[in-house]
Amino acid sequence: MWGALLSILLGNALAFAGEVSFASGIDLAGSARIEGDALRLTGAEKHLAGAAWLRDKQTAAGGFETEFTFRLTEPGGLGGGADGFAFVLQNSGPEAVGGTGSGGGFALGNDAAYGGPSEAIPQSIAVFFDTFRNQEIGDPSNNFVTVCTAGTPKEVRWPPPRLASSKKLRVNLKDRKPHMARISFQPPALTVYLDGKRVLATAVDLASVIGSDGGAWVGFTASTGEGFENHDILSWSFTRGSDISSNISYLKSACLPDRNLCTPEQATVAQTGPGMFHIVLPGNLEWGASIPNLGVRPVTILNAHGNVCQDVATRGADGCAGPSALIQRTRDGLTSFSIRVPGDARTAEGYFEFDARIQ
Repeated sequence: MWGALLSILLGNALAFAGEVSFASGIDLAGSARIEGDALRLTGAEKHLAGAAWLRDKQTAAGGFETEFTFRLTEPGGLGGGADGFAFVLQNSGPEAVGGTGSGGGFALGNDAAYGGPSEAIPQSIAVFFDTFRNQEIGDPSNNFVTVCTAGTPKEVRWPPPRLASSKKLRVNLKDRKPHMARISFQPPALTVYLDGKRVLATAVDLASVIGSDGGAWVGFTASTGEGFENHDILSWSFTRGSDISSNISYLKSACLPDRNLCTPEQATVAQTGPGMFHIVLPGNLEWGASIPNLGVRPVTILNAHGNVCQDVATRGADGCAGPSALIQRTRDGLTSFSIRVPGDARTAEGYFEFDARIQ
């Protein structure tokens, strides 16, 4: 499944279609710098935000895996260390950096909520390793992982919307020891592992992040506020999946508000020719779309696209299915379509778009 491998050994070299110097392959922003053999996103000082991005955009829509070793040291100040770091995909550019404090270097900082200055990276999705508990926004602890997203510049707000959050981690993120993280995106399921254990899984729609060229900038951000710590990345590999294309045409302006994946409010069926129909079928509707078939003739499904997920938090990528999950039945002069998902279909998310041809 996986295509090109990009591997960074910090303080050494970056390998991607041949060896190039580390400095020529990555862009630093804000407080980020190379510190010995580490990429230091922030030092242990108050009110910093730093970011580091691969200079070239990476194809991510087809899936990816990334592994990195991090170490957080010299925690101090408010909360005994803050605020954490994030692995981020974004489409704003290789100079992007977000807010300090609870902003994590990718979102608006909490100072913005009180009228203070802040910045954010719009069109971003972040896996945030959070080391400070902001009780005013419902943080579960000072040691958890959350997946956040941001929309267009006009939609950016604090706190950023969360797609999913873990509970308090068993691993202490700021124990001054190296830890290994792995993030796997098998569209549309994103799974986070820490020191070999899965800690979070959720469905993610990269549509707001992926540019017209199919790529996104990938990298890291971090921040400090009244609490602080060194946020160091010690090694990093990024493996992108196969490039994919899609001609899904459904406009995602009528999606249910409580789903990570666009789930249309209702199915749509449009006749496009004799015996030909174009269908958009939400994943949460059992037998939610039908076409007339008085002759009980065979129906062929064509050009099917999309994903539907159910219970990703427990099942991970196994909770998502492609068009092979489409099923059909013909009775009472109608051929109806549904999606085979485990559990209660009403809580599923996503949709399939396809053509149906009566033979």
